[in-house]
Amino acid sequence: MREKFMEFPYEEEIRKLSYPEAPKIITETVPGPKASEILKKVYELETVTLLAPYIIPFVWQEARGATIMDPDGNIFIDMTAAIAVNAVGHSHPEIVEVIKSQAEKLMHTADMPSPRRVELIEELSRIAPGEMKGNVRVAFAMSGSDAAEMCLKFARWCTGRTEIIAFQGGYHGITAGVLALTTNPAYKRGLPILVPGIHFAPYAYCYRCAFKQKGYPDCDLQCARYVEDLITKPGTGLVDKPAAVIMEPVQGEGGYVVPPRDFVRWVWKVCRENDVVFIDDEVQSGFCRTGKWFAVEHWDVTPDLLNLGKALGGDFPVAAVVGLKKIMDKLPKASQPVTFAGNALGCAVALKNIELMKRYKLDERASKLGSYFMKMLKELEDETKIVGEVRGLGLMIGVEIVKDKRTKEPMSLENMVWLAQRMRDKGVLALMCGRWGQVFRFMPPLVITKDLLDKVYEIFRDLVKELEKRI
Repeated sequence: MREKFMEFPYEEEIRKLSYPEAPKIITETVPGPKASEILKKVYELETVTLLAPYIIPFVWQEARGATIMDPDGNIFIDMTAAIAVNAVGHSHPEIVEVIKSQAEKLMHTADMPSPRRVELIEELSRIAPGEMKGNVRVAFAMSGSDAAEMCLKFARWCTGRTEIIAFQGGYHGITAGVLALTTNPAYKRGLPILVPGIHFAPYAYCYRCAFKQKGYPDCDLQCARYVEDLITKPGTGLVDKPAAVIMEPVQGEGGYVVPPRDFVRWVWKVCRENDVVFIDDEVQSGFCRTGKWFAVEHWDVTPDLLNLGKALGGDFPVAAVVGLKKIMDKLPKASQPVTFAGNALGCAVALKNIELMKRYKLDERASKLGSYFMKMLKELEDETKIVGEVRGLGLMIGVEIVKDKRTKEPMSLENMVWLAQRMRDKGVLALMCGRWGQVFRFMPPLVITKDLLDKVYEIFRDLVKELEKRI
């Protein structure tokens, strides 16, 4: 019997957001006949650059809270939050009402001021991490990739330098500038060098240490020393000090990698001492996901530029760069127009998202539910030969699957796809990540309930043990 778990504020209200019967599979196969017909049209009409339909064939019809219904009436528990987007759940009734009421008054504003836009800027200034509070300017964007592009542009303008340090395993988007920072070769194989002056350093991926160290703290943080050497020593390949270091405080697509606290603080301190802009990319980890409003708050540092997206808008695309005034005040005037960014409808939705995060205390909820779920997954790690490591913060959790714990050889992509598809067949939508696709990630809407997490764990546990027998 699972341990008794405390109830959260508004728990009954939160329970009612999701389909109560999830998971529920009523077709003989998944996808069922209606979903299969839609997928057939997708394969015929959409570009093959799509990822999900070719890895985990799945069709969305409706979604509520932390659950999804497909066109055949099958109901799934959502462990993706639509890639960390729907923190307050899918189609929250108050979000739907805000969209309706705002749409009757004003939607598109051609990147010009509106009351909602100013309200959102003020709110972002209030919730920003560390010394950013009350000391920032905001630039709106349409996506995380958009916002990351702005961060690079702003850092270069501000410093008058051009080179950038990014990290191995990092993901910052797929538009031309930030694609140069993204390390997954599948996104850029066959393309010419898109942006020069990008330098990569090993991330603090302790389970697979690039320096072959036994682990933190015995490693003496060689990864942080490497970054310091790049910035401060000659002959490292940089022409000058870089304009910026861009970092995910918890790597997302790279494998849900949580670095040691001292790694982040060390890199940040070196940036501060050398007039290098520290860009904190929180597109996936921000807005309560890790148990704090922003993941960087776990490390007690203040970024110079904060890259936001995904959960900021939730069901409506909104992104932003929040920057210290000392950076933003150096930018040239009228130099960054974005036609659709900061429109009244998107700002109204973002404001309601933040209001719901505060009301439901989603930072505390993510922390406590994440610890509960992680404890069960850690037990599974001890029980099986193929779970190499369970790691995470809050409800941003990665499970690294390996063929052999001793050698840490990554599980084959074929077996990882099998695991994801079997999870879907049992009524749980979840995705992989990691450099070899060997990490199973759990990032549900933060309004998921303990009961739904228990069901997910039982399904995952049984399938991991089945996979162990298969190999």
